[in-house]
Amino acid sequence: MALIVGVIVAVPTLYGILLAPPGSAALGFPVNTDDHMVYAAWMRQAMDGHLLMDNRFAVDEQPGLTIHLYFFVLGLVAKLVGIPWAAHLARILLSVAFVFLLDGLVQRLTDNKYTAKLILALSVFAGGLGFLVWHYFGIAIVRPAAQPLAPFFGGLPVDVWQPEAFVFPSMLTSGLFMASLCLILLVFRAILDARESWSPVALGAVSLGLLMNIHSYDVLLVVLVLAGFLAMRVRSGDFTWAWLGRAAAIGAGAILPALWFVFVLRQDAVFQARAATETFSPNFRQLFMGFVLLMVPALLGLALGAAKKAAAFAGVGIYALIILALYGMAAGASQGYFLQAGGFALVLVGSILCATLLSSQNATRDLFVSWALVGLVAPYFPALFQRKLSMGLSLPWAVLAALGLSAAMVHRDRSTRNLVTVLVALVFGASSILWGIRIKRLTDGNVSSTTVHPVYLSRDLEGIIRVLNTDPERKIVLAMPGVSNPDKDAEGNALPDQFSTPIIPDWNPFLAGLAGAYAYAGHWSETPNYISRRNEATKFFLAQTTDEERREILRKVRPNYLVAPNRETFGSETFADVSQFGTVVIEGSQFELVRVDPSRF
Repeated sequence: MALIVGVIVAVPTLYGILLAPPGSAALGFPVNTDDHMVYAAWMRQAMDGHLLMDNRFAVDEQPGLTIHLYFFVLGLVAKLVGIPWAAHLARILLSVAFVFLLDGLVQRLTDNKYTAKLILALSVFAGGLGFLVWHYFGIAIVRPAAQPLAPFFGGLPVDVWQPEAFVFPSMLTSGLFMASLCLILLVFRAILDARESWSPVALGAVSLGLLMNIHSYDVLLVVLVLAGFLAMRVRSGDFTWAWLGRAAAIGAGAILPALWFVFVLRQDAVFQARAATETFSPNFRQLFMGFVLLMVPALLGLALGAAKKAAAFAGVGIYALIILALYGMAAGASQGYFLQAGGFALVLVGSILCATLLSSQNATRDLFVSWALVGLVAPYFPALFQRKLSMGLSLPWAVLAALGLSAAMVHRDRSTRNLVTVLVALVFGASSILWGIRIKRLTDGNVSSTTVHPVYLSRDLEGIIRVLNTDPERKIVLAMPGVSNPDKDAEGNALPDQFSTPIIPDWNPFLAGLAGAYAYAGHWSETPNYISRRNEATKFFLAQTTDEERREILRKVRPNYLVAPNRETFGSETFADVSQFGTVVIEGSQFELVRVDPSRF
């Protein structure tokens, strides 16, 4: 499985490199490209030897206190192989490591080879019902063929667009997500092993501390899951105070990184703005439809396979009622908090109660039960970052679904069992297959899932980045924000969910990520007041803007460089000649780099 995973997740990167158009450079980040450039900006600072980093997507004054150990290490590797290769090698190796870490827990669940194989396969590849309404862009259902299902789905299911909630999309898109998943598994394994010994405590504490540093939201998810696990251990009768003390020692590993996080939050106004970005969880129906395929066999297996069937049926029944109630409530839900503090507490306690009724003598199995039941409601924790709490949520549901399916199939004759297993794998893995197709399609079309960022760097941008990288000074860059390119029918109407290479690529994130520059309008979350700054940046380059208005923007931004569209290529009636404000350093066929002379404005 590890070999299969390593090969499969490497293929899209190699495909993009081998089929790169002449005169372009492959980066290999077709999904959420701007997010990857945020990661690249941290790596770029690490390449310069900076452990303390700042936000290159904001031009505001910053104390530069951020520490991100994962990207610091990758930055050191990038000095040898470059930023894209460092990111992809880490993603591939961590995907392979994940399989081995998961297998270590699987061996505690079963000694049956068929069951173990099924657990690994579903854990890596399983998704939800997103394949029924699949889209390549966005999170809303816009394709006419999918509209009849829209009321039931509430929008695109999360297995279509939220990679961190699922294992295989995470493997395809982000080494950071795989690092977080590996650390979560290490923490959970240390908690289990701490029942008998202090020896795993150090590794568990370090793993939790690293998790707090690189993806802090996941620590809250771990705490919520362990609260349910604690209740299950009390009911099962194997709880000890010594075990709780060792688990607390593991938890102490997060204290120092958490204190540093709080310190940076208080000192850094840019970090405060970033932390205040609204990232609400999707409509509960979108979440439900992303996991319901796994939930059905998982819950049936828990009910039918329990030694205490009355309690197990009660736990499954109550949990089903909670989920159905949330599904019904979601019909009229609007953007914002789906559950307020009191409602979330009630749902959380109810989920923990259900998990407790499903407790058994197998602590590893119970940990996955708590992770599944508590994890499904965790993304509605009433805080702005709530969407982040769905990290790896498919994993526990896939493990439990595999156990339920295996119990029904393990005693069947081999041919029947294999046929049913293949059919189950195809249905459960359909969304993962479509994720692979999406990445190929985005790569072929040279358009990111964001619609305004390209997949490849043009020759012009390669040259601009080389020049900027030779400038050791702090440099602010103002570039034209992107303009998407929706495909159109014969009458000129935009086709739903179809985009081609952006009309104007948004190079701002690439300049911050790959050249170490400060972008004035670079990222929807990392840049304070992003929409207003994006509008100002756009206004600066448009032909109808007066020179005095442009000078006013220059005096406000104080850029060192401008990256402007070439007027001969994109039209002098659309874009202004901004070379008057400095010296043209690079004049490309599509974009030019202007070094700004402050005396000219």
